[in-house]
Amino acid sequence: MREEREQYYIIFENWSLDPNQWSMVMDGTAVLLTLFGFIIALLLYRMQRNDKSEDARRFFQASLPELKASILHAISDLEAFTKSLELDNVVDPVLSVSLNDNFLQKVNLVALNRYYVSQEKEKLPHYIQLLVDSNFFGDYRDYITNQVKYFRTAYLEKQQSSQPLEQMKVKIKSIVKKDITRFRDIVQNLEALMD
Repeated sequence: MREEREQYYIIFENWSLDPNQWSMVMDGTAVLLTLFGFIIALLLYRMQRNDKSEDARRFFQASLPELKASILHAISDLEAFTKSLELDNVVDPVLSVSLNDNFLQKVNLVALNRYYVSQEKEKLPHYIQLLVDSNFFGDYRDYITNQVKYFRTAYLEKQQSSQPLEQMKVKIKSIVKKDITRFRDIVQNLEALMD
């Protein structure tokens, strides 16, 4: 008696395969499906990264007008402060609470950087400069408040002791004028970034 071999075939009997060939077809199919799955996953990942960078850019762009308005108010307040120094009627500059870098904490900076690197390379230097400037205007409110408090204290002490105040006024005016110039540069940078 003769034992019959098992015959495997795909669609037609003429396409019969022995077990080794069948195993190779299944393995090849599994490898192809794995590759297709990997390619689809990679495409979805890239699409998700692009969506995140677009979302980060939209939020960033929406935050810029308020930041610009805060900086313009800070400039006018600092100019009023320097004029009040000249008139010996010192008023404290009232800087906007929105003059901070908190909005940068809410933005995915990696995704935003990815957007500027891939989509708007011509604006990348302005974006990088804004990140550098954010350290300045983020801490400026506390800095200028402390400087004005110090100046007021020293001003009152020297006024009572009748020592010359001109040198102190000149020094604080020069500091504030440099800060105003820096703020104006920041506004120009913001305008270059805004759509």
